[in-house]
Amino acid sequence: MNTILLTLGTFLSSYPNPAPPDTIILNAGKNSKVIFYGQSPEDLKKLEMLDLNKILKELNGTQAGTEEAQKHVTLTNTSFISEPVNPSKSQHYLASTFLNLHVGAGYNINRYTFFQASPALMNHPTGTLTCDVVMQNLLTSSLSVVHDMKFADRPGYIVSLRYGAGIGLNIQRYLHWNLVAPVLFEDLKQVTDRAKEIMKENRITPLKSDFNALQTYIQVAPRFALKNKKGQSTFYLNAGARLNYNRNFENASPSLYSNAVIINNPSGPAVMDDAGPIVTGGGYGVFTKKHTLGLSYIAEIGYKWIGLFVLYYPNYVELKTSPLNGTDTKNPGFSPGKTGNLGFASFGIKLGR
Repeated sequence: MNTILLTLGTFLSSYPNPAPPDTIILNAGKNSKVIFYGQSPEDLKKLEMLDLNKILKELNGTQAGTEEAQKHVTLTNTSFISEPVNPSKSQHYLASTFLNLHVGAGYNINRYTFFQASPALMNHPTGTLTCDVVMQNLLTSSLSVVHDMKFADRPGYIVSLRYGAGIGLNIQRYLHWNLVAPVLFEDLKQVTDRAKEIMKENRITPLKSDFNALQTYIQVAPRFALKNKKGQSTFYLNAGARLNYNRNFENASPSLYSNAVIINNPSGPAVMDDAGPIVTGGGYGVFTKKHTLGLSYIAEIGYKWIGLFVLYYPNYVELKTSPLNGTDTKNPGFSPGKTGNLGFASFGIKLGR
């Protein structure tokens, strides 16, 4: 610190002398300047530790009442050094707290069989008919606040536990699949015609397709991140689990599209919060719950503030087959009381640290 000189002077000439290397000149008025000179750039960096307001007050007090201003002052007094301010607990916590956005889409996991016709019913030695429900993921989106609890902070990497909470909107679609297998190519028309007859006899009718889910969740995930020379995290990888609470809203009915007369509404009809079945047939219906609670699993990989994620949610909604009038009709091919889960796997982009 002794190598740094603070020079205060009044320059009456309007033509300043060229500054030597490692010198900082600040204009302090029309004809006045403040010059910081050091023997090396490293000395000038030490100026960040000085309390300049305290230095100027000290000089003004020293020069009060004198006629000639003191030209040079050597900074040897350690009281001029400003001690770094330690961050508070809240500031330290917020420094490791981040806002993340996930946007993606995916496809179905699992399949729910509502009706199954045997080869004997199909009049074919091997062919069977199954009426299934699967679920397509049209959109997965969420906004979360997460915090990193550091376990190991080394010069080259950080190991932490990331936890937080978030909200999201999912847009899903029930797909109604009628599958015939296995049959030879020359038997396709015969088996297909018979399958259509069976579905008509049992009045198998899909009633719901699209639905939305408002989601809240808490998340826990171990995290590993590399650090650059400046101590900033760069490449990262984390994987963990979410506990999700979903509120499901039905927003479209395929039967309404075919039966309703739509006037001045290009988006089609909407059925909000309908508790009816997803598909019916043979005196039975497939029902689901409006409120669901379940685990999903998420993995993320990326660089700084942008990355990719995969979300695996195997038990997103639970389906159950129940008699429509409360009475089991003993119709073959249906399984009253049967339950199963539909899920999805979603892939997308993550924005945030």
